Amino acid sequence: CARGRDVVNALRHAASAMTPPSDNAPRATLRRDASRIGQLLRPEAGNYTLGLSSLLVVNASDVISPVFLAVAVDLTVHALGGAEPTTPAILRWVGLDATTFTVLGAILLYLALHLLSNVSRYPMLMYTAVPSHAIGQTLRRSLTAHFLRLSQPFYDRSKAGDLMSHATNDIQAVRMMLGPGVLVGSDTLMIVTLVTGVLLSLSWQLTLIAFLPLPIIAWVTNRLSHAEYERFETVQADLATLTERSRESYAGIRILQGYAREAYDRERFGRYSERHRQKNLALAKVNALFMPTLDMMVGASTVLVLIFGGLQLVDGTMSVGTFVAFLFLIGYLSGPMIGFGWAVSLFQRGRASLRRLDALLAEPVEIVDQPGALTASGPGSLSVRSLTFRYASAPPTDAASEAMATARRPALADVSLEVPAGSTLGIIGPVGSGKSTLARLLVRLYEPPAGAVRLDDVDIRDLTLASLRSAIVLAPQDTFLFSDTVARNIAVAGDQSQETVEAFARRAHLHDELLQLADGYETMLGERGVNLSGGQRQRLAIARTLATDPRVIVLDDCLSAVDARTEEAILGSLRQAFEGRTGIVISHRVCAVQHSDQIIVLDEGRIVERGTHVSLLAAGGYYARVAEEQGREDAGASAQVAQEERR
Repeated sequence: CARGRDVVNALRHAASAMTPPSDNAPRATLRRDASRIGQLLRPEAGNYTLGLSSLLVVNASDVISPVFLAVAVDLTVHALGGAEPTTPAILRWVGLDATTFTVLGAILLYLALHLLSNVSRYPMLMYTAVPSHAIGQTLRRSLTAHFLRLSQPFYDRSKAGDLMSHATNDIQAVRMMLGPGVLVGSDTLMIVTLVTGVLLSLSWQLTLIAFLPLPIIAWVTNRLSHAEYERFETVQADLATLTERSRESYAGIRILQGYAREAYDRERFGRYSERHRQKNLALAKVNALFMPTLDMMVGASTVLVLIFGGLQLVDGTMSVGTFVAFLFLIGYLSGPMIGFGWAVSLFQRGRASLRRLDALLAEPVEIVDQPGALTASGPGSLSVRSLTFRYASAPPTDAASEAMATARRPALADVSLEVPAGSTLGIIGPVGSGKSTLARLLVRLYEPPAGAVRLDDVDIRDLTLASLRSAIVLAPQDTFLFSDTVARNIAVAGDQSQETVEAFARRAHLHDELLQLADGYETMLGERGVNLSGGQRQRLAIARTLATDPRVIVLDDCLSAVDARTEEAILGSLRQAFEGRTGIVISHRVCAVQHSDQIIVLDEGRIVERGTHVSLLAAGGYYARVAEEQGREDAGASAQVAQEERR
């Protein structure tokens, strides 16, 4: 009784914290979710039909078998001098009579039904589990394909941990809903229907008494399921934040250890972890009420059967076999009813995750091929005309923020230039001057204004993305290497022979160093190429760019991590690689751009100087000052190297 009061008090407390639906919004959401779930189930309808048909055989066998047990008990009582055996109504409906059976025959039929039930369990499990995995795989592929279509602005405003959580935890929750959730939920509906029918055939009065707790079960399930849906959605969102925090810590482990910030990161992660624990506890409190509440209600039904069935047994209005069958069948309700709570939990979790996935799949692809897009062709001349570009920002929240957003200067302002096919352009300027922004716009990582950037006199917005990015290849300054072999990182654009890969590595002055690795070109790189130096990673990125054989090569500060001697050798090779191609070299160093056919200086998004190396030196502006400063630094470094070599 004390435990019962505790459960009732917990239910009352949970119910007071839950706001019941006051309008049709939850029902509309449920209908929408049900329609979406139906779309997922439809391609696997054949498999689910086989699985649920097998489930029907299992449940029918389990529910009918106690009838023959009742017959066997009544025949045994009659053989011991008791009353005549009673024929259950369900047997009379098919024209059978208890007196036509023997005790052994009834027991054998009971065992045969159990055997049929267990044999049918294998297809039941296979044809519900396998389709759920297929649906999960379909969702995973759809999500990956959508990730690959989404544009750079989406990734600028998204967190990797959140996307990882969608691709793992949310898809798993949907799969559990469509696998175990469908199976257990269908099992509950079937067995409750079948048990109810058989119980009514045995004694409709006792059945009504046994089912008195059912309205309470329905009310509890409704209230708890709404609370679980909301709390699980919160848990999943918080899990994405925790995943992102973990990813940042692992990716930045060298920084944390280098600055002795391990204790700080442990404390910070502990706060996020504790918050996630509290949200999970809130969910667990709701979830924990399902099973004990349902079990208590089924136990109440059993108590009612024992009391009122026992009275009928004493009065002689019910046979011993019928009473035994009643207890068996009520016992059958215990497992499915508890399973029903789990199925509701899986359904609500799956709904929440499916809505998160659908919201992500509904993210618009901002940069796409225009209708009737052309294929890039031509020698590779570039034209930029009055290009002005601002990065998207969050909407202002107050007047001050709005004023700041209005005053915020564009990343590029009125930039115009011409790069004839086969020529080279050098771009130099201070940090934040817009050099990388210009490079990204050339390959439509961000969408430039209409007509502002043209390739071979065609607006790049009118070209297919695939052909544009095959014609113009960008080697970004933030080098990324895959956890794969060196050879496959160089040949990322397609299958290429070992000789071709080695040829491009030689052009990047990397071949000899790669041969010194443990497995040469077949050496597996760690995350982001961690087992290579910064200069080696940059040179590998240059080799990868050359291996794509583009018409336009854009190198965005790809030589910042190499020494002056290696830089000079690479630039000499690049001048050979640029022959017959259009080249754009972005750098902070004058020596990287001095041999270009034309050079521009960017500052605060505008072109402030333009000319050749000689003319810009004569102009005495920013370019000349930087050239003088770097010349002194290089002379000092060369003198120091010469002195060390003499020693």
